Amino acid sequence: MARLTYRIGFRGRLVTAMVALVALVSLLIGALLMVYLFEDEKLRALEQLNIAERLTNDIIHRRTDLELSRLNVVVRDFGFRSAIASRDPGTLNSALENHSARAGADFALLLDRQGKLLASTLAHSVPGVTPAQLSNARKNGTDRSLLTIDHRGFEMLIVPVEAPGLRAWLAAGFELNEELASVIAELSGSSIIFRTKAGDSGEFVSLAGSAGIDQASTPVRLRSTNSQNFIESARYFTRTLNLGTYKQGTFEALLMISREASLQNYYSRALEIAMLVTAIMGLAIVLALLMARHLGRPVLQLARYAQAVGQGKTPRAPNIHTGGELRQLRNTLRDTLARLTRREAEIRHAATHDEVTKLGNRSALMHAAHEHFNTGVPCSLVGLRVSDLSDINDTLGLEFGDKVLLGLSKRLRDKLPDAHLIARTGGAEFLAIVSAHSAEAIEQRAQALHETIELPLSIDNTPFSLRSNLITLQLPGDACNKNELRRRINLTFERALQHGFAVTRYEPGQDESHLRELKLIADLHTAVRRGDLHMNYQPKLDSRTGELLQVEALVRWIHPELGFISPEEFIFLAEQSGQIHGLTDHILQRVANDARAWFQAGLEAGVAINLSAMDLSRPGLAERIAGIFADWHHSMERITLEVTESALMDDPEEAMATLNQLRKLGVTLSVDDFGTGYSSLSQLRKLPVQELKIDKSFVLKLHTEPQDQLIVQSTIDMAHGLGLKVVAEGIEDLETWKLLQSWGCDLGQGFYLNRPVPADSLAQTAAAIAERRQELADTMPEQPS
Repeated sequence: MARLTYRIGFRGRLVTAMVALVALVSLLIGALLMVYLFEDEKLRALEQLNIAERLTNDIIHRRTDLELSRLNVVVRDFGFRSAIASRDPGTLNSALENHSARAGADFALLLDRQGKLLASTLAHSVPGVTPAQLSNARKNGTDRSLLTIDHRGFEMLIVPVEAPGLRAWLAAGFELNEELASVIAELSGSSIIFRTKAGDSGEFVSLAGSAGIDQASTPVRLRSTNSQNFIESARYFTRTLNLGTYKQGTFEALLMISREASLQNYYSRALEIAMLVTAIMGLAIVLALLMARHLGRPVLQLARYAQAVGQGKTPRAPNIHTGGELRQLRNTLRDTLARLTRREAEIRHAATHDEVTKLGNRSALMHAAHEHFNTGVPCSLVGLRVSDLSDINDTLGLEFGDKVLLGLSKRLRDKLPDAHLIARTGGAEFLAIVSAHSAEAIEQRAQALHETIELPLSIDNTPFSLRSNLITLQLPGDACNKNELRRRINLTFERALQHGFAVTRYEPGQDESHLRELKLIADLHTAVRRGDLHMNYQPKLDSRTGELLQVEALVRWIHPELGFISPEEFIFLAEQSGQIHGLTDHILQRVANDARAWFQAGLEAGVAINLSAMDLSRPGLAERIAGIFADWHHSMERITLEVTESALMDDPEEAMATLNQLRKLGVTLSVDDFGTGYSSLSQLRKLPVQELKIDKSFVLKLHTEPQDQLIVQSTIDMAHGLGLKVVAEGIEDLETWKLLQSWGCDLGQGFYLNRPVPADSLAQTAAAIAERRQELADTMPEQPS
């Protein structure tokens, strides 16, 4: 028997394995049949639920139509209208009680035309009616909504009560009760529960259900997870029917069919299949034992061999006595091990080396730096970035660029023979770890390396020059871990590029400003959300009368840890981090609220608001401003939007389109910081602006600088010639104010006239300015035109 087994090849034993496969296939077929039968029963239940869903929708819609017809009869009733016209509370309550009972309503509300409650059949928990509901009822003749009162669900209908000289609203509620649920259950052959999602908890609460159903065991808390709103629970097949989503949550109807009754036929068939599969499994086990006896030993040897190969070991190939496929498999595994060993060596090399230059890569450099950090051995780092490589790749091709990289790598190897590691860590970035030197010595080596790098490089017999920047760091003094090293390398390269230095040494504390910026960016979002920004307002005075005409809104931020943050700093960071639109919206809303408050306090003053350059490219800016100032108490021209001259010139076409949209709102547009940008008079003439604001750099020393006087006076004359008003900022003394008055400047602001003040101090500031009007008014005779 043993000899016979030895002579049988792998294919012979495969026949035995196929017998076992028959058992497995039988199991699979049985499982598939069970799944098919189960799904078939589910589909039947689903079809029954589909019918129940359509029937439920039809019953609820017919019920709503019936309720509306009853309410229309009520609102046309002469006695009911007479009671409303009397406005007598007793008469109103009596009429509402009687007529709502006639209509079959569970509660009723009577509202005047503005939505104010006149009478109610509810003693407490009176539901509110929103303007949106009244608007919808006015538009469509009726409004339907769902709501809960004292854990009971209601369908509320709103219809108008109209007559000559009379206009009111009747709101009536009809409960989604057990009676309605029982009617639907009887007609559809399913059970039903009305439920709603309670508040923000996300949990559903049962409101009412059909008779004979145990609501405590039903899937009231379950949510549907598919497009058919089909839910399976332990006892029911369930369909969720969305009745509507309103301010109090979502109302749903659960249509349920007993799972046990639906699947009774499935259970009997499943038992028969299980018995058949059990018999097949018994046969399969017998066959598996026979197969293990004949194939177990050599297969186990090969399995152990393959496991050792998978663990990265180099085991000796097992001695397979049988011929055929098993011996072939052994040989294949042996050859695969040899190839894997070679491939692993190649992968390890590729993981730590640059493909083009064969130098180390970023991973190798960081690993070497980590080793130095762990051992504490000091070293120096030299970094190189070439400025022109991307242009070379774009114009001369990647192949030429690779030759440039090879030439650079050769020069680095020649000039840094003692380097522990030279690595190409980016497209045009090289880093080298060399033995420790003093800061001065390593800087001298970097300077010599810079001179070598910028010597003409011969590529294809063509001399080629490159521009480069080098940096130096001392490790571990300048960085003691990989994160610090990466960050400080980038910061030092950025500083080298900004200043154009050939060699730049890292200076301790250089990245503190970067960390400060990251903190401010993170905290700015919180400050806007919590309302921690403060608004100050600087008055703008009429140069002729000294009267307060307008205030400029200035945002301020007192950081809880860093103190006062300059607006220029955090506005710039908001632009860089994508928060500028949210910040602008916050400022606009704060200004609108403050302006409304000081107007109610009796202060008449317009407001000027600064816009960022990025705001001009924001879609929907005009609509946003119109929405915030929808209830503005003055004409819109009392709102001035200031945009810097440089912002207008960044993208003149887009700026022009945005300004035209803003101008259609009626707001006043002003060119801020005029004189510091590069706008031409032809561009200025095309802009839809009404005001120029002369930059304070021309005004601060106006009374002592003849050139500033010439510029300012010419600007005022030019602006008036173009039909524009002129505002001067930065007025710090009386002499400057008088000069501007004599030249016909329209408005002025500055510390001499008044410092910025909080909104709650603006009324007091306005009174103080009024007392100074004689001093501030233009007392000089008008200049002849």
